[in-house]
Amino acid sequence: MKHRSLHQRHKEHNQRVSEFHKKHARQIANGENGNGWLARLERTFFNKVLVPLKVVK
Repeated sequence: MKHRSLHQRHKEHNQRVSEFHKKHARQIANGENGNGWLARLERTFFNKVLVPLKVVK
């Protein structure tokens, strides 16, 4: 496998991961990520830590 094709695949993978994280952040912000324990923990962390940090910046 050539370095260039490997680099291109890695670049595409990073773009897919980036899109997933953006989508997931929108779901958390809208409260659409479920009602399980982990989902509630994510929402709490997002609302009490990340949102105030964005306001400060």
